[in-house]
Amino acid sequence: MTSGPRMHGFLFLRVPAGERTSRRAGRTREAIESAAGTPEVAGLYTYSLVGLRGDADLGIWIAAAEPDAYQEAARRVLESDLELTWSFWGFVRPSQYTGRDGTNVKIPGERRRFLVVYPFSKTHEWYQMAPEIRRTMMMEHARLGHGFDDIEQLLLYCTGLADWEFVVAYETDELTRFQELVTAMRSTAGRPYTLRDTPTFSGRWGSIEDTMKRIFG
Repeated sequence: MTSGPRMHGFLFLRVPAGERTSRRAGRTREAIESAAGTPEVAGLYTYSLVGLRGDADLGIWIAAAEPDAYQEAARRVLESDLELTWSFWGFVRPSQYTGRDGTNVKIPGERRRFLVVYPFSKTHEWYQMAPEIRRTMMMEHARLGHGFDDIEQLLLYCTGLADWEFVVAYETDELTRFQELVTAMRSTAGRPYTLRDTPTFSGRWGSIEDTMKRIFG
């Protein structure tokens, strides 16, 4: 049964050219701290993507009880006037294959050093197969993933609500360890039925203060 925040979203923002200043850092910090104080927001976490992507410097993970709370927190973040380049969001709910929600992250709680986020969608052929076949493939997928118990996962459902069907986020202390997981997953029987699993965002977790220093200096 699903517990904890029902909705999660990830905002990715870019610092405008020439604006990597202490004044901009202060304004961004104030906006994020205001967002973190939004009623019904269970957690807000910040990530530096400097040098890891060309279209984002800052990543923000917002965990909220309901869409209204999430949107209010996002509005407050955007008072920073940074450029919002990507936004991914969805809902936690039980899987039709396992009955579990595919989520083992702790909200609130301590974060691991790195976060990796990407959206994905399945092919039309996937949904035309018998449920039993799909379930067998997903159970293989799950068993392989359980072998990487040092990596935590958040699986979000967005079908019919966004340009993708799912959003997945992983927390890891070592990016190369996450690479090992992805490489292993490439060999599973369900892989040919992945239509899309990009763009991919990797960010370094830090407190709001530490993240501002990483981004603005």
